[in-house]
Amino acid sequence: MTPVPPNAKVWLVTGCASGLGREVVLAALAHGDCVIATARNPERLADLEKKGARTLALDVTASQEELNAVAAQALSMCGTIDVLVNNAAYLLEGAIEECR
Repeated sequence: MTPVPPNAKVWLVTGCASGLGREVVLAALAHGDCVIATARNPERLADLEKKGARTLALDVTASQEELNAVAAQALSMCGTIDVLVNNAAYLLEGAIEECR
């Protein structure tokens, strides 16, 4: 476990490969907080890692067992999670009549 600076919050942010998730990570890091950034493809988080974020692979459509394993990994990195930003999305495209 990497020590978390005193008075820093620990953030777990999903969907950080681009857009809002990436911006939330950058803002939290700029504030001096500890951030665990996740994305389906962690290679897309390399620049965030260079800026101080910890990174994990996370596909929010995975099984509950896999999600639990990632949560355990995140907890082992920093010991706690103070802020959760559930930013990842899953999109189904098609006509509403085709949705089931």
